[in-house]
Amino acid sequence: PDPHVREVVAEKGYGLDKLINDKDPDVRLAVAKQGYNLDILINDENEYVRAEVAKQGYCLDKLINDSDSGVRAAVAEQKYGLDKLINDEDSYVRVAVARQGYKLDKLINDESWIVRAVVANQGYGLDKLINDEDSNIRAAVSKQGYGLATLINDESWIVRSAVAKQGYGLDKLINDEDSLVRLEVAKQGYGLDILINDEDSYVREIAIKQLYEDKEDK
Repeated sequence: PDPHVREVVAEKGYGLDKLINDKDPDVRLAVAKQGYNLDILINDENEYVRAEVAKQGYCLDKLINDSDSGVRAAVAEQKYGLDKLINDEDSYVRVAVARQGYKLDKLINDESWIVRAVVANQGYGLDKLINDEDSNIRAAVSKQGYGLATLINDESWIVRSAVAKQGYGLDKLINDEDSLVRLEVAKQGYGLDILINDEDSYVREIAIKQLYEDKEDK
């Protein structure tokens, strides 16, 4: 049978003793999800299989040193070895640590903006992150509904668009210089009678669509 059929068989828990040695990694992954013979699968050549072993909580003391960042991130998701993984060289792993809410006071200063964004998404240290040099972080802060009165004047359209998405200051943002900000205002259903005449064709299109949907709802 083709690999997909063997995968389905494994998912149903049949023939695991044979399928554990299948040449297709998706089949072996399905076996791992059954928690079968993890002592063998922990040494699988495929990183997704080993990551699944970690998700099963098996032999985390070994997998924490795995060569693949995805596997180490899976270990972090089990809240294991966070004191070590917080210093991992791969930002993907440190993101997993941040998602556990572990030592956010340290991760708020991480060199990777993706890690700091996760910190912001947890609502931590917003009073500091509102001044982060990366616009993606400041946008993440606005998504928490924090400091909108300040962020509405941010130099980055990414941030101002995020503010508009909160439904804040639309009466001001409708006149924003960046069309992508005005586009978000249109998506909020604000000032459509004005935005249908916007200089940007996409903004006009969204405004017209919103007006049409409003009439449909009525």
